[in-house]
Amino acid sequence: MRQSIFESEELSVIKVPGQRSDIVFVTFEPLNPSRTDGREGFGEPFFARRGVAAYHFLAHTNSWYQLDEMTEALARVRADMPKGARVIAYGTSMGSYAAIRFSEALAIDTIIAFSPQASVDPKLVPWETRWAPEGNRLMWDRNPPRREAKVYVIYDPLNLDRRHVRRLRSEIDAELVRTYFSGHGSIGFVQECGLLESVIFDIAGDRFDGPTLEARLWSLRKTTPTYEKIRARKRTGIFRRFRYYCIERFLDRRLAARNVPSPALVPERRPA
Repeated sequence: MRQSIFESEELSVIKVPGQRSDIVFVTFEPLNPSRTDGREGFGEPFFARRGVAAYHFLAHTNSWYQLDEMTEALARVRADMPKGARVIAYGTSMGSYAAIRFSEALAIDTIIAFSPQASVDPKLVPWETRWAPEGNRLMWDRNPPRREAKVYVIYDPLNLDRRHVRRLRSEIDAELVRTYFSGHGSIGFVQECGLLESVIFDIAGDRFDGPTLEARLWSLRKTTPTYEKIRARKRTGIFRRFRYYCIERFLDRRLAARNVPSPALVPERRPA
């Protein structure tokens, strides 16, 4: 049953208890243009179906969690967590930003960050023009990530996200998994490949094999709508078309040798 841990005009935190006591997830909602009342948290049905306890942060404004009340909300979640459980933060884009920036306050053990953003400060990332955060508050933008946390970053290096990842790696070590031709929608691409559940629980179970996953995703890319959409964008113009043709041929040679079937990476029947 859903429980309200924190509620304000700009933020809600929902807890959904689970049967497992060894792990607990904390998820942060990405940019959500609709922000309808009563909506589910990021990954809420996914974790609820699997009996895994999770806390879900839902932002009611596109403020990138630059909220005064975050201190109180984070403290309440931290105090409510079961003792001894491994705490895993999970998000994409704005949600990954929050998972990283609030990892110290929550004593996060592991971070799963899809297409993470390093900053929303135009002075630090003047080249980032895709998002328009509401308000000018930057109170948490320089929060250092927890050094003890194991960080997994899944992203497309052929996308502007590579510059965010470069900045993040100056702050913290991270294991990188590249989802070529997924654009900013790396999480959707992994789900379309049928591998999202195995990624999350392989990381949670300390059996994750990043290079094998990277190769497996590459071999499955042409089965996904995301690849078709992103690849089509890169076929415009003679030089652009030739550049990405060469990149794809190079990756075919490099990643094909890695693509050894792994029982842990068999696509699941039901998407996460």
